[in-house]
Amino acid sequence: MNRSFNRTNLLLLVAITAALLLLGVVSCGKLQLPVTEIEAQQRNSRPRSLLTVFPKPPLPRLPRAGGKFNDPAFGTEIMRATDERDDKTGLSTYYSHWPTFNSDNTYMLFRKGLTGDALIKPFNAAAFSLGPGFVPPRLAVPGKASVSMNFEGAIWHPTDPHLIYCTTGYREGGMRLYLFNVVSRSYALVKEFSALAGPNDYLWEMSMSSDGDVFAWSQMQVGRKDNPISYLVWRKSSDKVLYRASTNGVINKVRLDKSGQFLDLVYPKVEPDKTARAFLTLSTKRIETLKWTSSDSPPGHGDLGTGSIAGWDNWECGINRRSLKNVHAPKTVFRFADAQGVLDWTNGMHASMLADNEDWITVGTFDDPSANLPRTGLFKDEIFQVALDGSGRVRRICHTRSAIDQKTDATGYWAMPKPTISRDGRFIAFTSNWEKSGRFDVFIARVTPAPVLTK
Repeated sequence: MNRSFNRTNLLLLVAITAALLLLGVVSCGKLQLPVTEIEAQQRNSRPRSLLTVFPKPPLPRLPRAGGKFNDPAFGTEIMRATDERDDKTGLSTYYSHWPTFNSDNTYMLFRKGLTGDALIKPFNAAAFSLGPGFVPPRLAVPGKASVSMNFEGAIWHPTDPHLIYCTTGYREGGMRLYLFNVVSRSYALVKEFSALAGPNDYLWEMSMSSDGDVFAWSQMQVGRKDNPISYLVWRKSSDKVLYRASTNGVINKVRLDKSGQFLDLVYPKVEPDKTARAFLTLSTKRIETLKWTSSDSPPGHGDLGTGSIAGWDNWECGINRRSLKNVHAPKTVFRFADAQGVLDWTNGMHASMLADNEDWITVGTFDDPSANLPRTGLFKDEIFQVALDGSGRVRRICHTRSAIDQKTDATGYWAMPKPTISRDGRFIAFTSNWEKSGRFDVFIARVTPAPVLTK
C-alpha cells in the first residue's frame, strides 16, 4: 500500500471515530455497545446512552403518591412513592447501601422526615403500585418502657420477604438485634450483645452479608455522636463474634462486603501518615491500609459488592473498582467526561450495588454547589448505571429533579437522591425535592434490568 492510500484511510478512520463519539457508541476510549439495543420493559422508553447533555425539560405535573409519569428526557416510567400524607416534611431512602426493596419486591422501606423513623408500604411489582403505609410499632422491653426501634441501617432478610433486621433505639437496651415481621407487625429477638457493652452503648449502621449470616456494626456510646468506641463482626450460624476492636478514635464506620469476608474500615479524614481507608480480611485478621495517593486512590461515595468495592475516583473524575483481595490495584472504569473528553468535577454522587447483577453500579448525582469549577452539565441531577468492566458503557435512566444548595433541610442532605436498586435490577428508588418544592419524597423508576456482562 502506498502512502496516499494510508493517509486516505487514516482520515476516513478519524471521521468514523468522530461520528461514533457523537452518537455515544464510543466512550472513555473504548468500544461501547449501544444500550438502546436492549428491549424496553413494558411501556418504558429505552435508556439513552449518548454522552451528551440532555437539558431538563419543564417539570412534569407532580401526581400524588401512587401516580405515575414518564421522564420527559429519557422516557423512563416513574412512580411517586410518598407524599405529604405520609409525612409533612418529607421522606427519603435511608442510604444507597441499605435496601429499600425487600427480597421479592413486595414491600418497601422509607425514612420519614428528619427523625429517622420508618415507614413501610406494600409494593405490587407486577402492577407497579403501592399500598397504604404503616409505621413499625414500639417494642415492649422487659423491665423497661416501650422503646422505639432503630431502622437507620435496617436490612431486609435475604430470603424471607416478610422479615427485616433492626436494632433497638439507643436509649433503652441498644445492643439487641431483632427481626421485625411486616405481616404480624411483631418483633423477635435474634441476639443480645449487652455483655459486650456498657449501659449507654448501642449498635449503629448495620451491614450484612448477602446470605444473611455475617453482621457488622459500629458500637456507639451516648454522647459520642459519629465517634464509635469499637466495631463488631458476628456470625449468626455459629453465634460467634468474629472480630471486635477499638476504633481508637480514627474509624467512624464499618461495612461488610456481600461475601461477609471483608470489612471496610472508613476514616472520616486523612491521617497524618496519609492513611485514608482500610480493609480487614476476616479469615486472616489482616488489615490493609490505603493512602491518600493517586496510586491507591481510596474510593469515595460508592458501594461494596462481592469481594469488591466501587466508588468515586478523586484523581480521575470518575469511578474506580478494585478487588478486596488486591486493594492497592484500583482500576478506573468510568470518567465523567463528554464525547469530546471534557471532564465535569461538579457532580456529587451516591451509588448502589444492591442488585444481584454486580456488572453495573447505579449512580445518583446532584450538582455540588461548593464546587467552583466549570460545568458541562453532563450527568447533572441524573440516575444512571455504569458498567464496571471498564468498557465505558452507561445507561441513562432519568433526571432526579432534586436541586441541592445545602441551605435548608429540604435542599440539603436528605433531599440528595441516594438511589437504591432492587435485587433483580427492575426498580430504582431515589429521593427528590422536585426542584426545591419545599419537601422531599421517594420516587421509583421502573427499568429494564441491566444486561449481564460476565459469565
